[in-house]
Amino acid sequence: MSNGLATDLLRGTDPLNAEWVTVLLLGLFVLLALINAGGSRKWRLLGQTVFRMRLGRQAMREELDLQDRSILGMLVLSIGVIGLFAWQYFQWTRMPGAPSYLMVLGVAVAVVLVQGILLRVVGGLFKVDQGVAEHLYTGLLLVVLAGVALLPVVVLMAYRAEYRGTLAPLGLAVVGTLLIYRWVRGTWIGVGEGVPVRYIILYFCAAEILPVLLAISALRPSADLSVHP
Repeated sequence: MSNGLATDLLRGTDPLNAEWVTVLLLGLFVLLALINAGGSRKWRLLGQTVFRMRLGRQAMREELDLQDRSILGMLVLSIGVIGLFAWQYFQWTRMPGAPSYLMVLGVAVAVVLVQGILLRVVGGLFKVDQGVAEHLYTGLLLVVLAGVALLPVVVLMAYRAEYRGTLAPLGLAVVGTLLIYRWVRGTWIGVGEGVPVRYIILYFCAAEILPVLLAISALRPSADLSVHP
């Protein structure tokens, strides 16, 4: 635990379990209950497809419809959880000028949207629409999986301060593992669609790594200004 956060705890103030955090978590659990009530079958589908290296055309066409309210609900839930974990991590490390939750959430949404747009552009340039669509769907499935995996982490980080030293690195490990898996899966799909390896590398630099680096840069300006006035 960082010294600054330990001091806050001694003073009886803990930003990680502020009232708005409790309200947010309650909202996320209500959303989870609504998803389970209206589309529990989708969870089984995700469990069956998320660790497949390739998805069948029928699954993409009929089961993974991005206009489906259950899928959209899962994405909203997961991005909300991922944003909360990132905010908790910044607070736990006491990064100077740490961004607000809304800023972190906005950056997370922007990264997902930018990657989707860049994927469509790449698909048009390389004439591999099928492979691009599959990578887009599988990437969104991994976003959902990351949110579900981090949900117990964010709850425990909010209310069990003594576990934060373990939970924060654990959450980072979950995100890092799924990110690497996304890249391995994307490479597998690209090779399977006959895309030259040099184009796959170019894609990862432009559409996968660059948005993440820009997101990190967007969340750090206030910290840099605080350290170097």
